[in-house]
Amino acid sequence: MLKLIKKGWLAMKLKQYLKELSELHAPTGEEREVAEYMEKHFKRAGFKVRRDVLGNVHAVKGRGKKVMVAAHMDEVSLAVSSITKEGFLRFVKVGGLYNATIGTRRVTVHAKKMIPGIIGMKAPHLMKKEDLQKVQEHEEMYIDVGAKDEAEAGKWGIRPGTNVSFDAEFHEFPNHRIVGKALDDRVGCAILLVLADEISSPNCELHLVGTVREETGLFGAGTAAYGVKPDFAIAVDVTLACGSPDITAEKVPAEFGKGPVINVVEASGRGLIMPHDLVEWIEKMAAKNKINHQYEVAEMGASDASRMQYMETGVLTASIGVPSRYLHSISEMIDLRDAENAANLLKALVKEFKNYK
Repeated sequence: MLKLIKKGWLAMKLKQYLKELSELHAPTGEEREVAEYMEKHFKRAGFKVRRDVLGNVHAVKGRGKKVMVAAHMDEVSLAVSSITKEGFLRFVKVGGLYNATIGTRRVTVHAKKMIPGIIGMKAPHLMKKEDLQKVQEHEEMYIDVGAKDEAEAGKWGIRPGTNVSFDAEFHEFPNHRIVGKALDDRVGCAILLVLADEISSPNCELHLVGTVREETGLFGAGTAAYGVKPDFAIAVDVTLACGSPDITAEKVPAEFGKGPVINVVEASGRGLIMPHDLVEWIEKMAAKNKINHQYEVAEMGASDASRMQYMETGVLTASIGVPSRYLHSISEMIDLRDAENAANLLKALVKEFKNYK
């Protein structure tokens, strides 16, 4: 049996990495903070590291069949579209954000230096009765950075296209629950770092890749896989979890604490469709190593796997998810036990791929 990662050590390292990664800022297209963090840790673990033109972080070690494990570094965010004469910032949403989750949130504006701001919206005292019955559109909102006018905001380096990310602290909740910003997909990034720490002598050519621009089209994973040409690619990301009053197990079967999710079908089949033989092999590896697992067939949503599978003549591709609540909000939640078991499952798949079929 494969020696699994020691549980206490794994939980400690995952929490450390998750806290530090969650509180970094990496809006889509400006993933530098997370990229630098991951590059430093990959090098410390003895991997050769490079960054490609788009900003994907490639860490490689070992020889043999090429196995690529990818997790995206970017987070849903905003971008400045214009500045009013009074110095307020109008913005567009970058990635799948719901308007109700963003009003009055604290943000960081990525100008010449990081500038704190808040998303302003009309107070309920000023709303008509019919306005109180609906969610304000983001076009009606704005970002207040305390500038006295448009000229001052410009002097600070704010312009159309300036990225904006959200501010939120990392917290531990009871029952192994973790809450933080951008756990989609900093949990995947943290798992990659644990794999780098644990797999000191891979029996394959192991590529651990932090990808960019997943939230706006899976673009980073596509270019990364094209360059690597892996024999086997795995995306590790979050997936929907049930258990809250608004989501039934019939609609979303994955539960907290029941293990990682094998994402058999993504985006109603418009994205990844995992081969039956590959699903059976992953089930076998999970059973061999006593790792509980779950399944998802997603009507909406896709991971980097949906891009990697269709590179060139096709790539054998799997998608492994960590159940999460409150996706694409400023405070997402996972169960740390699921992240631990996802790391153990991924380690098993990497180690055993040489014997696949």
